[in-house]
Amino acid sequence: MTVMAIYERPDVSSQLYKQFRAHVPLDAAPEGALVHAYAREGPGFVTVDIWEDRAALERYIAERLEPACEALGVEFQWPRIVEVETFRVTPAATTREHLLPFERAGAPLAHA
Repeated sequence: MTVMAIYERPDVSSQLYKQFRAHVPLDAAPEGALVHAYAREGPGFVTVDIWEDRAALERYIAERLEPACEALGVEFQWPRIVEVETFRVTPAATTREHLLPFERAGAPLAHA
């Protein structure tokens, strides 16, 4: 079953998030990841990820997120996880402006 992971961290600054990304770069989609969206909200952030299934999400958390948090001395907080009933990608979602600076399936997008 496809799942959505919602992370809300009002206690993580933009600077700390950038340090975290140095440990967990967004240069290629992890196995099982379908969508990643990140937004600043006040002093913190909100991230929404959609995964093929809960097992892929939990594997990514164990292998990448928890070790990165430990390396930075930040307590890992589990996201809210909900089952996805509908997942639809619209044509607008596939335009380059919306995908940058991320990569699709490990292949970099050309910057025009």
